[in-house]
Amino acid sequence: MKNKKILKNNLIFKIMRKNFYLILICFCITISYSQKKELKLAERNIKSEDYSAAKQNIQLAEKLASQMDAKTTIKYHYLKGVANYANGGSNIEESSVALENLNKAIDLESTSSTKVYTPKAKELRIAMLNRFVEDSKKSLEQEDYKSAYLNLEMSYRVSPNDTLYLYNAALVATENKDFDQALSFYNELIDLDFTGITTNYYATEKATGEDQLFASPDQRKLFIKAGTHENPIDLELESVEMNVLRSMAAIYKNNKDYESSLSFIEKAKNIDENDINIVLLESNIRWEMGDVESYEKLITKALEIEPENVDLHFNLGVISSDKGDVDKAMSHYNKAIETDSTYTKAYLNAAALVLKKEESIIEEMNSLGTSNADYNRYDELKIVREDLYNSAIPYLESVYELDNNNLSAVRTLRNIYSAIDDMDNYNKFKAIAEDIESKID
Repeated sequence: MKNKKILKNNLIFKIMRKNFYLILICFCITISYSQKKELKLAERNIKSEDYSAAKQNIQLAEKLASQMDAKTTIKYHYLKGVANYANGGSNIEESSVALENLNKAIDLESTSSTKVYTPKAKELRIAMLNRFVEDSKKSLEQEDYKSAYLNLEMSYRVSPNDTLYLYNAALVATENKDFDQALSFYNELIDLDFTGITTNYYATEKATGEDQLFASPDQRKLFIKAGTHENPIDLELESVEMNVLRSMAAIYKNNKDYESSLSFIEKAKNIDENDINIVLLESNIRWEMGDVESYEKLITKALEIEPENVDLHFNLGVISSDKGDVDKAMSHYNKAIETDSTYTKAYLNAAALVLKKEESIIEEMNSLGTSNADYNRYDELKIVREDLYNSAIPYLESVYELDNNNLSAVRTLRNIYSAIDDMDNYNKFKAIAEDIESKID
């Protein structure tokens, strides 16, 4: 009796286990059928260019992604890529999703002997690249710099070997003052040991006589062989590594991160320590850090590189004046004027430097007594002061000729002419000053 009961229980267990397996098999079949159904619908949606519906069906299939077999997974990623790209109707975010999934499909199918989706995915990537490049050009023409650099970045993501796309994205992001984004691009280029050195392959199109750029020498060879092109020319582009380092240093300076900026300046100096832009950039950083001594040394070095740089002469004039070296300051101001006769600031500073000597003259005049010797000394000092005024007048007159609304120069001229009893010029500049002041009020 007991044995019969055991046999009965075993039979029940076997039946239950069999039923469980049947249920499990049916469940798996249902899942598989559901996945394939959703993907099949998505495929139909794509054929009818209803990409919104395609994405919805792919999203439904995605819920069961962990249950997909290898072939279905590849198909899922391919269809998701196609649906998100929407035949070029995608935005940047959707395009990024599309590219990610197309790459995933290619990667997953790389171990398969039969390539079903890889050729189609690669073909679509070429179309994407052409679109991103074209969109970046249009955006640049419209001065929509953000759109331009985003499309340039996507061009690089599609074709990672073409690092110039990423470099140009960094340049445009900088132009758009999106400095954090530009830094991200530049840092990526640094990690890639990017130099920008590359070879461009050209050949002349017979029909137009214009030089045409080819992606590779092999591509060019095909066109030459076909008889449509001739005169192949290879042009090697120079390194832009210095530009990358200089740009990064400038952005970090703009962010007040002087330590990082100086570190990239040092790297740039290892390439060319006499690069004028690097020398000037470091000088500006030293100035902002309050290191006047280093600033002066760097400006002096920059002037050796560019002896006709009017701004450098002016800046050294300011530094020399602050240090009390009047003769050196005047020398730099006069050199700036000699280099650029329209450099108003140099005229103004030169005049101010001349008139500054008046302080000691007036101080001595006020200290004199009533003796004959003091009267004689007073007359001598008066002549010295008038000579001082007369030497300042040409600088101030030049400022007025360059800028008729420079109130500071006009007022100073009015006061000088009053002091030297030149009433005609006094009245002239008095009227000019009043006219300018009335416009300001």
